[in-house]
Amino acid sequence: MFEGVNAGYMISKSKLADIKKLHQKKYREEFGLFLIEGWKSVAEAFTAGIEIQSVLVDERRIVDHELLQKLQSSSATVYRVKEKEIATISDTVTTQGIVAVARKINVGAVLNEVLRRERALVVALDSINDPGNLGTIIRTCDWFGVDAVVIGRNSVEMYNPKVVRATMGSLFHLPVVGDIELIAFLTQSRKEHFFVYSAELAGGENVREVTFGKKAIIIIGSESHGVSHTVASLADKKISIPRFGKAESLNAAMACGILLSRIKLQEERFGKFI
Repeated sequence: MFEGVNAGYMISKSKLADIKKLHQKKYREEFGLFLIEGWKSVAEAFTAGIEIQSVLVDERRIVDHELLQKLQSSSATVYRVKEKEIATISDTVTTQGIVAVARKINVGAVLNEVLRRERALVVALDSINDPGNLGTIIRTCDWFGVDAVVIGRNSVEMYNPKVVRATMGSLFHLPVVGDIELIAFLTQSRKEHFFVYSAELAGGENVREVTFGKKAIIIIGSESHGVSHTVASLADKKISIPRFGKAESLNAAMACGILLSRIKLQEERFGKFI
């Protein structure tokens, strides 16, 4: 049970109903809150300094007493709930026994600092509508040390529970900014001396032949439609991954990983971007 920690509070039906509302985007926007599910993701968020307001824990499935102690020592309220109660909030068929309610992340100032750096690698996302895809892209960007991820307004919301879960905690490791007007962002970034690359299914320069600039923005579009014409028109260069087989397209997250791998290998080989 709750060994080593306070017993935790029982949760009221009204409080449970309010937390359930956070599955809907309009309430996440209204309250400025979102849900984090799973012991690893909650621990990552806490370590990153994310403001956690409350935590619901299945009293029969506690796997990290130390984390609960830390949460109770902070400003978070820990609720002891039954399996059927947490199941109504969980976004998965089989819950991990913990769901946290956290304050949305304000990284606007961090993004501005990134854009002023002498060297920076930013990934901009256009029309990424699948939550799992977006979460995997964020996780991939974290793996390759991307400085920031910018999500266009026509993409799925970054605080969608499926997105948060798919990032596996990476959402809390690097600046991720959502609901961005990409045209305005790219226009301003070019004034900050960024070189913009648009990833195209075909017709772009072979990524193996591209020398990436020290301030680079890589635009990734959806698997079905790619980068929109309007957004792609702001690119300084269009790039493509060579195809050797018969598949019509690459998953957006997979394409992102291939491109970032190429960029980082170039950086490793030459010690710096050109």
